[in-house]
Amino acid sequence: MSQPNPLTLGTTKQLLFDDALIEAKEGFTTTMNPAVRSNTPVLTSEKSWERHGCSCPTVMLDEGVYKMWYTANGEDGAMRECYATSTDGIHWERPNLGLIDYQGSRNNNIIPLRHETIFKDPSAEPERRFKSISGGGKYDYVAVYGGGARFRYDENPPETWHYGSVAGAYSPDGIHWTACEKLLMPWYTDTRNVAFWDDRIQKYVAYVRWNEYLRVEDGAQRGSFDYRAIARAESADYENFPVPEKILEPDFDDPEDADMWGGGLYDTAAVKYPFADDAYFIFTAAYYHTTDALDIQLATSRDGINFTRWREPFVRLGPAGAFDSMMIYMGVGMLPVGDELWMYYGGFDQPHDKVTGEDYRPAIGCARLRLDGFVSQDAAGQGGSLTTLPFTVEGNHLEVNMDGSARGWIKAEILDEGMQPLAGFAEADADRLGGSSTAQTVTWNGEHDLSALQGKMVRLRFVGQSVKLYAFQLQ
Repeated sequence: MSQPNPLTLGTTKQLLFDDALIEAKEGFTTTMNPAVRSNTPVLTSEKSWERHGCSCPTVMLDEGVYKMWYTANGEDGAMRECYATSTDGIHWERPNLGLIDYQGSRNNNIIPLRHETIFKDPSAEPERRFKSISGGGKYDYVAVYGGGARFRYDENPPETWHYGSVAGAYSPDGIHWTACEKLLMPWYTDTRNVAFWDDRIQKYVAYVRWNEYLRVEDGAQRGSFDYRAIARAESADYENFPVPEKILEPDFDDPEDADMWGGGLYDTAAVKYPFADDAYFIFTAAYYHTTDALDIQLATSRDGINFTRWREPFVRLGPAGAFDSMMIYMGVGMLPVGDELWMYYGGFDQPHDKVTGEDYRPAIGCARLRLDGFVSQDAAGQGGSLTTLPFTVEGNHLEVNMDGSARGWIKAEILDEGMQPLAGFAEADADRLGGSSTAQTVTWNGEHDLSALQGKMVRLRFVGQSVKLYAFQLQ
């Protein structure tokens, strides 16, 4: 029997959101863990330029400060991009930036962007360190039925559709912005776009809307579309993306996706996870036609291209009457707060199609999750075992992110290339680890030192009962 290819783990954290690192398991199941939504919003309309709501947040921890860029809909009906800061992720301050005139005053937190998502580019020169991606420019094109569509979102499309293209801007500080000289991509905008620098492939990647059966031919967009899907493009030059390729769409043969006709997968909030290697997540807003509502689904990937989408909600709608009872659109980015990740979303208490824009009063909510907690390998009460693929030991000790609550436990055995336990690291030597910790040190007979194993090819075999295992790391 051929031997599996060894892993290259180094000393980076390894998430267990799929079976890519696993050679064998019994009694462990891969389990998606929903985030916990806030009961009250963290940012609501307080200013006149926010009178009709706040939504579409982008967040990051930058130079020790939590920062948020968000879209505000003013009492004049216009949407503007705004900037806020926080020291705790809950209470947000609106600095007076003095940049944009609003009703005769510059005493506001408005910045010169519109409906953008923002990222910090570690590969760029200082004056272009912050970048944005958004809709911009305009495409006019004649609507032409292409045939083959299963559903029709609009049976009588107008003669000419008006979509924006994909535009960008750059900034030294995230506040003062300069528009890119040309459009970023020969494509249309029908959603919030997301872009970031992917250090794994040393390129920029962009995640944009794909409207099924709406085709781009000879520079023109043609055809009515059925449903929304997700497309991706990559480029070494931020201002020259190629036409994107579709990577994720509804499965109408799946009963849980069958009601997405006329809707589909909206905003992606795509991110390369900053606390582990080879981990990408999409937090798509899934639109269901019958209820006219959206909640958030999670999709996971090792390469940012091939995603596994979980059909059950990752963030559920709030109860009837709550600010987020009908629609949730996940914002971009996540904040590390202690042993948790905080993500921010725009919540709406009105449906998608059955009201006019004037009825919307969105607010920004917070969804919380334990560090690395998106998906876990779970052993039930009868117990189970999980064995990794082989890898070469680097680092001096092993840590696990696990949750055994009151009853559960886990132990780690180290096996040699022949699948035999190493002396001193067998299951009988391993100490039981219980409770909940995002960085629990693994021990054998009270000792944790692995320096004697450096350079050896080994496997880890976890055994446990009533426990959730999220990640492991050699350090």
